[in-house]
Amino acid sequence: MVVEIDGGGAGRRVPEPIRWLLRLQAVWEDQRADAAIPDADDLYLADLAALIPHLLLTCRDEESGGFRVEFAGAAATALLGVQPVGETPEVGPREHPLAWIGAGIVRARRPAMPGPCWLRFEGRLGLFLPYGGADGRVTLVVAGLAAWPLPQDRGDGADRVVPMRPAPGPCRRGPTGGCQASATSTRVSL
Repeated sequence: MVVEIDGGGAGRRVPEPIRWLLRLQAVWEDQRADAAIPDADDLYLADLAALIPHLLLTCRDEESGGFRVEFAGAAATALLGVQPVGETPEVGPREHPLAWIGAGIVRARRPAMPGPCWLRFEGRLGLFLPYGGADGRVTLVVAGLAAWPLPQDRGDGADRVVPMRPAPGPCRRGPTGGCQASATSTRVSL
């Protein structure tokens, strides 16, 4: 399955329940400018006021080495079915209801190339966006969570985490010269 994610004409084909995630990624792209990731000090929640109910904010916990959920909006908490604040999702057992959140955080904060990560788990879709410090280290991951708007294909193991990655196609040059998917022209394939 391929879901077109495009800020132009094709963007209208993206189901409304997840269109706000594209706006969230566009804000992230604007904030990062020419850097690999945006500076965590440049994250202004006032710019995201309408999206706050759908967001998780996770901060690096130096003691555990993981990212602890510091804030969970009401819609995100309802979608998860558990209270995530205070949890460190990527260090828990695989069976934990927040394990897929941990997988998204780990993918978004990859040391070699941090960047946006889209994941689908059961009836949920997550966009994980890393923020960092002047040293380029990821210190904060913002996750936008939405209900998956398309029918589930139960034949493909819908209970597992499915990474969604940019499909081959138009891209723009990143800060290191490599090809990166643009927030305004991305095809996400499952």
